[in-house]
Amino acid sequence: MKCPKCGKEMRTGYLFTSKDGAFSFANEVPGVFENAKKSEGFVEITPLKASHRTNIAANCCDECRMVAFEY
Repeated sequence: MKCPKCGKEMRTGYLFTSKDGAFSFANEVPGVFENAKKSEGFVEITPLKASHRTNIAANCCDECRMVAFEY
């Protein structure tokens, strides 16, 4: 995949979390005691996998420090 920022070829690999983690997206990062799923603009990128590392295939541009992935 070509980097959308510089056009160079990106490395293929995985974006992953620490144990018990999951990736999400929202307009703002919710507080520790807030239900993240109720945050404005919430999108679940990966589901929670208790006691496992969650991962998603991704591409990384070392030049631009850009990471791209599909969910």
